[in-house]
Amino acid sequence: MKYSIHELKEKTSIDLVIDYSKMIKDSVEVLSIEPAKVKADIFFKHDELTMNIHVDVNMELACSKTLKPVPYEMSFDEVIIFGNTEEADFPFEDPLELEDIIFGYILSEKPYTIYHPDANDASFEPEKSPHPAFADLDKIVKK
Repeated sequence: MKYSIHELKEKTSIDLVIDYSKMIKDSVEVLSIEPAKVKADIFFKHDELTMNIHVDVNMELACSKTLKPVPYEMSFDEVIIFGNTEEADFPFEDPLELEDIIFGYILSEKPYTIYHPDANDASFEPEKSPHPAFADLDKIVKK
């Protein structure tokens, strides 16, 4: 969703509902995603645009152990600065591609690992028995 700077200068806030389902087709981690609800407060200061965004999105992520779908609700706040200085997060260009930028924040805010309730905590490899020469020592250490 592209917004022109002129269009944004006339507003103090925007409410968006963005469907990212097409953007996750090749994703292994994000199995499904519902439309994201985005609220943004807009502030202009000289040649800089600051957006305080709040994002609510529900998605299904793949379990890190079993790859089963795990429902995940995510809500976060972020401050995004568009400008031509080093402090800016993104360049202040017309038009602003907010859809891609917000999707990048969603991907960076999601957990790296998530576990399905059925995933057990045991490792997938069987526990190795110690070398016979160290069997007695292993018994002492495990006490």
